[in-house]
Amino acid sequence: MFLRLVSLSFLRRMRRRTVILAAVALGTSAAAGLGDIALDVGDKMSRELNSFGANLVVLPRGGAGPVVVGGEDVSALRAPSYLDAADLPAVRENFWKNNILAMAPVLDVPARLLRPAAGGSPGRTVLLRGTWFDREIEGWEPGLRTGARGLNPYWRVSGDWPRDGLAEAGSLEALAGTGLVSSLGLRPGDDLSIEVAGRPATLAITGILTAGGDEDDAILVPIEAAWRLSGLEGRVSRVFVRALTTPESAVYERLGTNRREMPPEQFERWSCTPFPSSIAFELERAVPRSEARVIRRVADSDGAILERISGLMAVIAIMAAIASTLALTSALSTSVLERRSEIGLLKAMGAGNRRVVGMFLAEAALLGVTGGLLGALGGALMARFISSSVFGAPVTIRPFAVPLAIGVALVITIAGSIVPVRRVLSLRPAEVLRGL
Repeated sequence: MFLRLVSLSFLRRMRRRTVILAAVALGTSAAAGLGDIALDVGDKMSRELNSFGANLVVLPRGGAGPVVVGGEDVSALRAPSYLDAADLPAVRENFWKNNILAMAPVLDVPARLLRPAAGGSPGRTVLLRGTWFDREIEGWEPGLRTGARGLNPYWRVSGDWPRDGLAEAGSLEALAGTGLVSSLGLRPGDDLSIEVAGRPATLAITGILTAGGDEDDAILVPIEAAWRLSGLEGRVSRVFVRALTTPESAVYERLGTNRREMPPEQFERWSCTPFPSSIAFELERAVPRSEARVIRRVADSDGAILERISGLMAVIAIMAAIASTLALTSALSTSVLERRSEIGLLKAMGAGNRRVVGMFLAEAALLGVTGGLLGALGGALMARFISSSVFGAPVTIRPFAVPLAIGVALVITIAGSIVPVRRVLSLRPAEVLRGL
């Protein structure tokens, strides 16, 4: 009998039911759509934030820490240490190989200017940096290229990029930083004579680099050229890495620096989550005699942007749910006023408050489930449209998005039913039926 009353009541006043259903569906679709985006935005935003450059650096073990004697930093007096270039494939041969998006090894050596092109003083020492510019690495997926050009898409080059490897002619191709160019008066196409470890060489400047870092005052050449000039064949100063990571909370950031103190369960959860510190840990294990560090400026920027975007989406979803709840409260309150006589008659015939409220809530729950299904569909369409417009790729809809949308819709309907239910409880049969 109860179910029959609920079904008959649900099918009556379809115009009013349509308004209620639309309010629930709209609020749910906004919350579900933003939820779908929030669940998938981390990976997409991390790829978009690739323009920030490297977020990890692999260094020789013990070669990066400061050396302090008598309160003075004498790190510059320490003999340089290097990584073995033969170990570079190990950067991507570890547990997080699919998260490694780009890498570029560098070898930094001092160079002395012999005959500046125009201006400048001979004998001046500048930084010569050997690196990969853009090359396909053997063992990586076919067509997957990496190097400084892909690792730092914000770099601007006026002219041409140098060709990787050694040039066939005697001169070597190089990029000159914009700071060095302004002091020496260089232009693309000029030659620059330098000396590295007593070995003279002539560099053909193919382009002018604007990077916004120490590269602006350096000369960049293919790493093979730096090896030949310096005599450090197969040596690498460090490796810059861009990895797809998940921003780590302050708790895990602290735990990541004290791995030995982690309980086994917490260590397993930390090591299986692509936090910057956990990927750095795997890089240290993969590359012999190395230590990996997180470039906090980049990693923290990624986390801050993702946190703000997630917070913004959460605020919009909450506001949409509140607006839907208020619309639902208004519609249900009007429905109670229209059904005063029906409610009064039910109470007069012996139906207690519990039964009448139960029937009212059952109708609201039925509307919530129906609105949740419609909202899940609308949210999926909205999420795919927004993701395609912003990131250029549709968002991945998780299977549990549908029950989650139904749960949100039920929360909206229950919250919107609080005021109408109190009004139902306050109705007295004698007062209602007296006016009939």
